[in-house]
Formats: sequence, structure tokens, C-alpha cells
Amino acid sequence: MSTASEDIYLQAAKYLVPSLNVNKHKGQNGRIGIIGGSVEYTGAPFYAGMSALRTGADLAYVFCYREAATAIKSYSPELIVQPYLDLECAFELIEPWLDRLHVILIGPGLGRDSHILNGPVTSIINYCKINSKPLIIDADGLYLVSENPELLSNCSKVILTPNVMEFSRLVKKFLNKSIDPSADIKDEQVKELADKIGPNAIVLLKGKSDIISSNAVSIRCSVSGSGRRCGGQGDLLSGSLSVLTWWAQQNNASLSKFLEENNLTTLDADMLACYAASRLIRETNAFTFTENHRGMLASDMLNCLSNNFYKILEVD
Repeated sequence: MSTASEDIYLQAAKYLVPSLNVNKHKGQNGRIGIIGGSVEYTGAPFYAGMSALRTGADLAYVFCYREAATAIKSYSPELIVQPYLDLECAFELIEPWLDRLHVILIGPGLGRDSHILNGPVTSIINYCKINSKPLIIDADGLYLVSENPELLSNCSKVILTPNVMEFSRLVKKFLNKSIDPSADIKDEQVKELADKIGPNAIVLLKGKSDIISSNAVSIRCSVSGSGRRCGGQGDLLSGSLSVLTWWAQQNNASLSKFLEENNLTTLDADMLACYAASRLIRETNAFTFTENHRGMLASDMLNCLSNNFYKILEVD
């Protein structure tokens, strides 16, 4: 059940959603790039890409290992799959695509091959920093930046989406502090990490309540999902967040007016994008559980995502 404050966050988030009209061309509502997909993990980039599309992105690109490409392509013809990530010239092949993409998501199914992480993936992060490209980092992308905290210095926009174990690793590396992952994490702890990463960073900590924090403000999404935590749910979140982050980059006078009228000027569009993604996935989890119960899978949630987006965030 949502609180009154969360309901107003949701009202604000609806201003992010662009109208659908015949004057737009394919791609304007979001071209998302996903860096991930290894031999062991082919489902994660599929879920992230399809979640972006089901949320409303026009195009989703997956840059993966060669041996992962056929499997990912077979899951859906909707994804544009580029099998470059483990080639010697990986970054040279990927770089021409980056400029046309609106948001880069690093991590789903990426794996921890040091040659890949320290080679093309690091180069992609540096490219995004130089070119002010919004970055979302999840899963093994979080492992990379926890091992190399300096990678995130001077990012123009970066959102990290850790679970509690990933959060504890980030806190250890960035703040040189130890936290108990089994204890309740406080908003101030998430805010401290976001502040350390940089002035343009947001941390979305996934948990019983999702904590969303910049260096200035923290909010929570406490809407109940279900007791079922299926593999792939985090990938659905990061995929949805990718397209919402792109929409948050648009100049939005109506949103600014709404925030001012409701004394919410400490929030910005990126924080609201995080809230919208969190709420969308939580409510989709709850709804899908009523149909599939204990055996609910991420694929079941994906099938319900579009209708739940319409119910929660669409403005007629």
C-alpha cells in the first residue's frame, strides 16, 4: 500500500511519459543500449531489453559475447543483437553505435571476465563520461565499479541499482566502511554513498522498500510487491529505468510547475524516473503473483508489464 507522499511522487512521474503522436519517428521515444550477455547469462539482457520495450522504448540494442548472441536472438526478434563484446576490437566496433543511443545500461548478464570488464566495458564507461551519456549500472557492472571506483568520477549522469549485498560491497570500496547486509539500511547511508560517487549520481537500493537517493534527497518506494522474488526481476527494473531515464532528460515545463506547486523542488526528473521504475516493477510483481502464485517467473511479469504501465503511469 502506498503512502500519501508516494502517491504524489507517482503523479509527478506521470509527467515524464511522452505523448504518442503521428509526428514522431521511430527512435525518438528511446534507443537503449544494453552491455551484457555472456555464455552463462543470456536471459538477463533479454529481460532488460524487453522491459525497456514494454515500458515504451522504440529500440533496444544488446552488445554481448559472440556465443551468447544466437540464444538472445532466439528469445525475441524485437532485440537488435550485436555479438562484439568479446572480440579483440570490441570497443572499436561498439563505439559507432553509442552516439545514436540515448541511455547505456551496463551489467545484465555481463559476467566477470577481467579482460572484458577492464577492456571494452571500461572504454564504454569512459565514452559515456566524455559524451555526457546517461549511464545505468547494475549486476556485474556494479562489481566492476566497486573494484575501480575512480571509473565513476566526473560522470554527468549515473544511476546505480544495487541489491543489499552489492550495496555493502560498494560502501566498502567507496567509503571504506563495513555494513551488515542483514540489517535495515538507512536512507542516510544510501545518500552518503551517492554523495561520495558524485554530484550527478543516484543510488536505487533494492530491498523491502526501495531507497532512491541523490546527494541532496532520499525517497522510498514502499508499495508492496509479493513474497515471490524471481530471477530476472532486477533486469526488468533496470530495463524499465533505462527508458524512463531517457524521458527524464526532456525539457518538461509541466513537471517543473507541478514540483514547484507541491513543494517538491528538491526532486528532479531522474529521481522520479527511478521511483516510476521501482513502482512499476513492484506493482507488476504484485499483480502477476495473483495470476501465477508461487511459480511466477520473470517472463510472466514481462507479459503483464505493458498493461500495468498503462494502469499506473499512462495519462489518457
